Amino acid sequence: MEFKKMYKEYQPYLFSIAYRMLGSVTDAEDIVHDSLLQMNQKTAHIKDLKSYLAKTTTNHCINFLKSARTQRETYTGTWLPEPQVHFIKQPLDKVITDEAISYAFLVLMEQLTPTERAVFVLKEAMAYHYVEIANIINKTEVNTRKIYSRAKKKLQNDLFSAHTNHADRAENLTKSFLDATTTGDFDEFIHVLTEDVVLVTDGGGKVLAAIYPILNKRRVSAFLKGIFSKGSFSGKLYAVIVNGQQGILQVKDGRPVKIITFALDRSQKNISRIYIVSNPDKLNRISIPRH
Repeated sequence: MEFKKMYKEYQPYLFSIAYRMLGSVTDAEDIVHDSLLQMNQKTAHIKDLKSYLAKTTTNHCINFLKSARTQRETYTGTWLPEPQVHFIKQPLDKVITDEAISYAFLVLMEQLTPTERAVFVLKEAMAYHYVEIANIINKTEVNTRKIYSRAKKKLQNDLFSAHTNHADRAENLTKSFLDATTTGDFDEFIHVLTEDVVLVTDGGGKVLAAIYPILNKRRVSAFLKGIFSKGSFSGKLYAVIVNGQQGILQVKDGRPVKIITFALDRSQKNISRIYIVSNPDKLNRISIPRH
């Protein structure tokens, strides 16, 4: 098969696997490109090209995660995934699709080992059967089932809220936050936080950010009000789509400087997690529309 044709046909599918595995757009694109290049000379000898490419990409991702573990462990502050951001050009319910993976889900994946992450992504997000997954990761079906069960136990407390965010509620909460950053009055927004809310920031050591997660409503309230008073939300703030769900983009001097996303609790009424990404390396792919 001609490389350009193969790239066009399989790149989106392989990227959806790699991005879920790695939480990085740049790394996912690189691995998929390398996988396709390697296959370019072998296509005539492969019966099921899609399955073979999925296997190659997945195992490249596993190897990458193993080698990247030390780097992420020595990362300044908490490592958060690279968000995928789109400006809202149509009603929210038209933007969110089954293909989108929530940002909270990507964050949860960091708790898993590379192999656990591969099994969980292939089973939950890509709907592979255990026999297929076993073939991809070179394990037995019994072992694959055990790996999936182990991964699910690690994530069970947060999995429901990571998978589902009510669109209308998310839109209202986003508006509440935007209003607060305009007026400086965060009381209404703080009211919808759970008592054990966690706020995580990722500056990557390149911009000012909290090194450790901020725990509980009182501390999160103090943190938000404190950084607001120091001008941390100056510039323009937009409601955007972040990984298929509504979030906030801050733009200053024509550059993206923050992405803010929320995860709801099981009631789908209150915010249990707030993620703020300000590492410029994870924002440089965001295109700011010209008005």
